[in-house]
Amino acid sequence: MTNANASFLTRHRWMVATAAIAAAVVLFASLSRDPAVPVRAVTAQRSTIRSVVSTNGKVEPLQNFEAHTPIGTTVKKILVREGDHVRKGQLLVQLDDAEARSQAARAKAQVLAADADVSAVEKGGNREEVLTLDSQITKARTSTDTAQRNLDALRSLQQQGAAAPGEITNAEDQVKRANADLNLLLEKQKNRYSQPEVARVEAQNSQAQAALTAAKTCLIS
Repeated sequence: MTNANASFLTRHRWMVATAAIAAAVVLFASLSRDPAVPVRAVTAQRSTIRSVVSTNGKVEPLQNFEAHTPIGTTVKKILVREGDHVRKGQLLVQLDDAEARSQAARAKAQVLAADADVSAVEKGGNREEVLTLDSQITKARTSTDTAQRNLDALRSLQQQGAAAPGEITNAEDQVKRANADLNLLLEKQKNRYSQPEVARVEAQNSQAQAALTAAKTCLIS
């Protein structure tokens, strides 16, 4: 081996040794600077797991409801605002009900008149008509009884020769007329109103009741 080769090997060994020493120093320095990794330990416990997901969404009602007035009118006052919490049965809007109240008053008057007509049909007329007809019937009965007694008296006189045949005939005609007048009044009392008239009165009463119900519904709504 020549002196040049020996010198080259010596320098090579020194370079390798120097590099190894430098690497060791760097490794040692890096290990000495890193802190220890902290470890946290706790005791296991039973609890409720809550899972919450935050996201965007749209709130919609289960049932849609559109409020409509039963009659055409104007809004008098709004009692709530958009977004307010309301309870069942709470008044939300106040409408102008002047026309509805007027209709209810007219309908009530019609019902009272229809009730009076129905009562008159059932009783054979109103109170004044019933009293008048009763008075006429009483008078007709009296006239019939008087005519019959007069006829009986004349027949008794005829048997005694004190009454002429013409008188008997006139008395019999008076009895017939009195009975006819009485029967006419009794028939009038029995059938004061015909079936078409009764049906008309009942229909008017039903219509009046329906109008009053509708007017009250508007006021309640």
